[in-house]
Amino acid sequence: MPAETLLPALDPMPIPGPPWLFHLLWVVTFAVHVVCVNLVLGSSILGTVASLDRDRVFGRGVARFFAELNTWAISLAITFGIAPLLFLQVLQGRFFYSATVILAPAWLGLLVLLMAAYYLTYAAKYRLRAGKGAALPFGLSALLFLAVTAIQAVVHLLSVQPDRWEAALASPWSALADRAFLPRFLHFVLAGVTLSGIVLAWVAVRRVPAEEARPAASARALFGVKIALLATVLQLVDGLWLTISVPREVLLGLMRGGAATMVPFTLAIGAGFGLLVFLARVRDPIADRTSVRHALELFGLAMVLMLVTRHQLRGLYLAAAGARDTPATTDQWGVFAIFLVAFVLCLVLGIVALVRSARDRPGPGRATA
Repeated sequence: MPAETLLPALDPMPIPGPPWLFHLLWVVTFAVHVVCVNLVLGSSILGTVASLDRDRVFGRGVARFFAELNTWAISLAITFGIAPLLFLQVLQGRFFYSATVILAPAWLGLLVLLMAAYYLTYAAKYRLRAGKGAALPFGLSALLFLAVTAIQAVVHLLSVQPDRWEAALASPWSALADRAFLPRFLHFVLAGVTLSGIVLAWVAVRRVPAEEARPAASARALFGVKIALLATVLQLVDGLWLTISVPREVLLGLMRGGAATMVPFTLAIGAGFGLLVFLARVRDPIADRTSVRHALELFGLAMVLMLVTRHQLRGLYLAAAGARDTPATTDQWGVFAIFLVAFVLCLVLGIVALVRSARDRPGPGRATA
């Protein structure tokens, strides 16, 4: 069955605004979602590593940090994943949902994996609070989150290449044969590990700890910095692998796109090297808190720029496949205003809740409400 037959027709209903606006909102909301996803993935991996550490005080302390972080990040990742999914549906839903139907067992199984990983994270959290080991639940949750990441990567690559749908229908496992799958999968995994390591270091050094707590804070921060440094080095190598794995016509489209495509791509690479420099220069994280903060800022910059390039590559993939149809439009600014107010309000409330939860924790021995 040819791809032209499998591809649903363009929805005749007009979209409620100009396409550029929905592309912009798609990238912005997806960036918020990706921050949470990176923390979930990286925290589950680093929490597992920390749980295996022979130093119970250090290992369990770090593992408990990531367990606490993950219970927040998972909820936020799911919540803030709704908006970009809606914008994807408006602009390219016929490609994305066709891919999910072709890989329906894996896509529906993703929800089961996600729920199981969520409960395992809470199991690890409560075991750590009870002073017990949590390597098993943490490790299982990490494996499940890695499986979720793999499914997402496969579905994305299939959705932008309609010419591969017929083969995927005949043999769903052939979707894994895309040469860009493995580097793309590693790209997300390494980004999650890098961000989680930097966040661990930043939280450990954001305030000068008391003298008796200084060694523990320094050890946590150094662990986070070293892990983030290693992941960043591997990320730069994987980034090159991912670039050369992109189909030739898509890569040429990126190179010929002029400043619109090459400036974000080049700046993202530069931010990655800058991140590497700041992480490599940290010897005493507590004394050099500025470098830790700059590393976090550079990661954020690199992530946003890479998301812009990723979005542009999605369009180039579809253009190479001959999918150039543009939807009809009609202005509905009232609906847009309602969405924008609700989104900004929820984002602000989420940030306030996170800040209050971090600052208002009762000290040891104090009664809790």
